[in-house]
Amino acid sequence: MKVGVVGLGFVGLSLSVVLAYKGYEVIGIDINEEKVRTIKNGRAPFYEENLEELLSKVINSRLVVSTDYGLLRNTNLVFICVDTPTNPDGSQNQSHIINAIKGLAKTWRNASEYKVMIVKSTVVPGTTRKLAYILSKESGLNLGTELGVAVNPEFLREGKAIHDILYPSRVIIGCIDEKTCNTVTSFWKEFYKRVGINPPILSMSLDEAELTKYASNAFLAMKVSFANTIANICEKIPNCDVIKVLQAVGLDPRIGKEYLRPGLGYGGPCLPKDLKALIYFSRKVDYKPILLEAVDEVNEKQPIKAIEYLIKEYGSLKGKTIGILGLAFKPGTDDLRNAVSIKIIKELIKLYAKVKVHDPKALEQAKRILEDSVIYCKDPLETIKDCDGVIIVTEWDIYKSIKPEDFKKLMKRPIVIDGRRLYDPQKFINNGIKIYAIGYGAIKSP
Repeated sequence: MKVGVVGLGFVGLSLSVVLAYKGYEVIGIDINEEKVRTIKNGRAPFYEENLEELLSKVINSRLVVSTDYGLLRNTNLVFICVDTPTNPDGSQNQSHIINAIKGLAKTWRNASEYKVMIVKSTVVPGTTRKLAYILSKESGLNLGTELGVAVNPEFLREGKAIHDILYPSRVIIGCIDEKTCNTVTSFWKEFYKRVGINPPILSMSLDEAELTKYASNAFLAMKVSFANTIANICEKIPNCDVIKVLQAVGLDPRIGKEYLRPGLGYGGPCLPKDLKALIYFSRKVDYKPILLEAVDEVNEKQPIKAIEYLIKEYGSLKGKTIGILGLAFKPGTDDLRNAVSIKIIKELIKLYAKVKVHDPKALEQAKRILEDSVIYCKDPLETIKDCDGVIIVTEWDIYKSIKPEDFKKLMKRPIVIDGRRLYDPQKFINNGIKIYAIGYGAIKSP
């Protein structure tokens, strides 16, 4: 079976490589010529654990990538994995996915074999049904008999995408009709037979599958904002550490410990974008999503806490040197989309602070965004040297090895903002270091 994938970003390329690695013949399409050239040469255009290793084994053999939609002519199933960015008003920009559907329609026009288009892109309820009619009209294929349409949302963690494709917690299939459901279900059952597992496969309507993706991400966002709300309360209470509180809360099987960690807020390409899109969509269907609005508000304010701590110490940050440890929105990736670090850095620059930055994977990406507005450092110790304050923004393991003595020795004035709770605050206090740890309400001045 020939499988097509349109959009070779984080989701599309990871899916293409895994399918090819498991023996499928895959055609990957992307309109970005530079990205396609990079992939053809066996290099991934972004960092993702194990991706480049598997890519090198399948590229230009079972996986062929191109900018030419015409190569999809003989594919039976095509996954749509293009991005769906957010407009300034919070609504979803669907221009990329509509263009992809129109490109596929031209390729499949009057095809003689049954075709199935599967939307993996995150789209608000009702979108895939609209895309189905565009595809049918412009391809000349009749829905139900010649053309099937499905929604198959992804639930991938950046940094663990390969693992999550191979070993999913569930497979969701939203179908326009029973024939489509049977086709897509059979495809995934065969795939997971090759993997050697049998994950739950749930079939539902197009709209239900679309909403399932948003509901999942909204719930994860809610857990993060809940954790940060409790952290902010803990900071007002002597002898109260949010880590211990949330550890106890997370042991409740009704709640669970995942995503129940305090910090400077969530970022990345999914949670912020999807929550705002769901809020906008809810309002459009005449429902005020009070809970979701509160989750978003908490997250918008959380990153600025790091700067508020420094202002509390210095009053003005003009001329102060601030080190930023971690730029990527999470460890294990070089992705800076909606990264908390960028928000903090831009605010520091507005306050006329001098900013030094480090990240094990995201420095090159950062240079495209921040250009020469910051100082780029090759290692963590170089970053903290001569700083008036340091903010830990991303919880990379490399930062755990920095000792309290290193901060005290290298910094101009040892003030540490532990935005991801990497350190034991008491050890820093015992070493004469002022530390602000998110959700730690027992801090005493050294």
